[in-house]
This record gives sequence, C-alpha cells and structure tokens, in this order.
Amino acid sequence: MNTVLDGLAENPALPAALLDRLAQVPRAGFSLAQRPDLTSSQVRALLALDDWTVTSALVSSGRVEPAEVQVSNPWVALAVASHPDVDAGLIRSLAVHPDVDIRMRLAERARSLPPDVMERLAHSDPRVAVELVVHHALPFSLAVELSRHPSIEVRQAVAGSPHTPPSVLVRLSAEDALARWLAGNPATPASIAASLVHRHDARYWLAARTDLPDHLYELIASGVEPGILTQLAVNPAVPVHVLRQLAGTRALRLALLKNPAIPLDLLEFVAETARVGQGPVPRVASASEAELRTLAASTTVQLRMLVALRADLPLDLVHQLVLDPDPDVGEAVVTHPLVTVDQLRELVERHGPRLYPRAARNPLCPPELLHHMALRAGSEETYRAIARHPHAWGETLLLCLEDAQARHLAACHPNLPVATIVRLLASEFTAGPAAANPSLPVHVMEELLSSAT
Repeated sequence: MNTVLDGLAENPALPAALLDRLAQVPRAGFSLAQRPDLTSSQVRALLALDDWTVTSALVSSGRVEPAEVQVSNPWVALAVASHPDVDAGLIRSLAVHPDVDIRMRLAERARSLPPDVMERLAHSDPRVAVELVVHHALPFSLAVELSRHPSIEVRQAVAGSPHTPPSVLVRLSAEDALARWLAGNPATPASIAASLVHRHDARYWLAARTDLPDHLYELIASGVEPGILTQLAVNPAVPVHVLRQLAGTRALRLALLKNPAIPLDLLEFVAETARVGQGPVPRVASASEAELRTLAASTTVQLRMLVALRADLPLDLVHQLVLDPDPDVGEAVVTHPLVTVDQLRELVERHGPRLYPRAARNPLCPPELLHHMALRAGSEETYRAIARHPHAWGETLLLCLEDAQARHLAACHPNLPVATIVRLLASEFTAGPAAANPSLPVHVMEELLSSAT
C-alpha cells in the first residue's frame, strides 16, 4: 500500500483536502515532502510526523528553516545540520554524540564546521576522521597532524583529498602505500605525481592527469593494461602521436571518440571503425561551423551521424542530413529539435520501423504518427518511447500495454483511459504510477486514501 500512497503523494491533481489528510500519514511523508506546492500548514503537519527523513527532505528543499524544526532525536538534528544557517551549538552537541555513526554523518552532511568541532572529530574514531578529511578543508595544522595519523585509512584520505595543502602531499609522497591516492589527487603537484609513474597501482590515475610531461604519457602508453590505456585514450592532454598509437587497438577506438582534443582526421578513422553509439562526441560538440560542414559532407556514415546528433546545427545542415539516404543518419537526426513534423513523417516513411523508437522521442512527434508507429511497432523500445510521449492518444497507449515496462510508464499518462488507470491500480507493478496519474477520478483517490489509513 505504500506504493499507492507514494503515487497519491506525487499526483499533481490531488485535491487540497486529500493532501491535508495525506500529510498526516507517516508512510506517505517522505514522498509528500518532495512536492513543491505544499502549504505552510501541510509543511507543519509533515514536521509533526517527527520523521528524520521527512524533515531532511523539507530542510534540503528550503521549505523549512532550522529554527522551525523541533529537534527530537540525533537523526533530525543531522537533517538540520545540513542547513547553512544551523546553530553552532547543535553542531557541537552532535560532535560529542556517543554513536560513531552520528559523528560520521555529521562530518559528511554539515556544510561547514567550526575549528573546534573539526579538532574534536579529527581525534574521534578513525572512521570519523576519514569522513572529515573527505568532506572538509582542514586547517593547515590539522591536515599535518592527520597526515601522521596511525590509521592508514586516514592517511589515504588525506593523500586523496583535493583540500590537502600541496606541502602536506609532498611529505606523504615518501610513503609507498599512498601512491594511488596521491596520483589521483588533482592537488598533488605535477612533479610529485610524475615521480609515481613507476608504481603500477598509480598508473591508472596518472593516465587521467592533464599536467604530466609528454614522455610520461608515452611511457604509460607502452603498457598493455586496458583500463590504463582507456584512461589515456580519453585524456585531452595526451600528445597526438600517442593517440594515433592507441588507435591501432580496436578496443580503444570507442574511448578515443570521447577525447575532446582528437584531430579530425583521426576522428574520422576511429568513427569509421568503432561501434559509434547515439551519444554526443566532445570533438564534434566543439567543432566550428566550417568543420561541421566538412564532417557532414564526409563519405563516412558514422561522422555524418555524429554531426546529426549535435543540437545547435545550422538549419540548412539539418535539412541536408534529413535527406541523407543512410538510416543511421536518419536515426540520429530524427530527434533533432529543428526537424519539422513533415520531415519526421518523411524520415519514418523512408526508413521504417528502425526509426520508430527515436522518432517517438521527438517532442514534436504528432499523435497520429505515434499511433501509426504503435500499430506497426512490435518493438518494446518503441512502445516504451510512445508511453513516455505527452502527445500519445489513449487508444495509442492501449496498444503499448502488452510490454510490462511500457505498461508501467503508461500508467501515469494522463491520456490513458480512466478505466484502464483504475484497472492498473490492482497490480503492484503499476499501482504507484496509476495512483500518481492526474486523470485518476477524485472519488478513487478518496477510496485509496481511506483504505490505506
């Protein structure tokens, strides 16, 4: 029944009177606290539930100020501690709490800590000290002290924290067990990071740094470990000749596509031989208009496809790509925001069911085209895309219900016939989204709420 209550709590059409009633139901408190339209009386009712998760949601969303919260237990206090205007006295009381979990959460959640609280937490349990180091910039003297802590976990946290002063990191570099943390820390001076290159456990992290000399990237590239080489392949600081060397390995070509500094000729080679997906490619995203036109005129289908995925293309280039005969390009351009409804229809007619899932993701896709595709789909991916589309007719959504995931998505669609929404309330899998459907009749909402409480 919690699923139904959560759905009702999210329903934008829930009448104010039912919302008032729901605010007094503990099981619905957390979901209800996420709503942006709560009245002050509803917020007070939620606070009265005395549930720290509900209070935390209200505090983090800015719906209540710390002074409005009646602190009744340490978890509620922690919720308040995450607010920038929290009273320092509350912070200090949590810092001496006997439960180590509370002190750890304080170090994790508090946005800032007074120096005396940092000192106290630093000398607490090592697990608390680790959370403190990870989440806060420490005073210099305290950072030095913790860099000498007997716990290796604390020293590792200090070595890996970007807040640690460089001079402290230099001192820690003498300890072999900290190499991996120092290598991955952007605050570690480049000279210190470079000195770790002969440590195998540091190379993965060094391969991602952008401040090493070229010869070290060459040295790292001479290895054979796929994870390290993949890190190099996406690193924009790696010299071009090293990137070309990496392109000789088929498994690395997809990673090279993600490198924002890859030369266009290498991009073309990689795109032609790698399995290119439907995600944006950084080098294409940063290409000039002249470069885009060159790429769009390429004989390499994958390059034209990658251009078609860029949202800010010149209009004439979009029209050119719409006319491209290759279905891969059609599949990429069909979701473009500048594609017209008529062009959507043309693309679907030209390339057929292959384009249905992506055509159904275009916000401009008209309801009659969605219905046309649903009748001919036979594809779970198409049904799911249609079930998400705000323009889908109710009769179209009914065609998608044979797929379980599409049924879950369609259950909250306001165009779904009311009788079907009510029927979907009987299934645990669809009860939540059906209860959240704004087309659910008010009398059904009342029945659901009464049966749950």
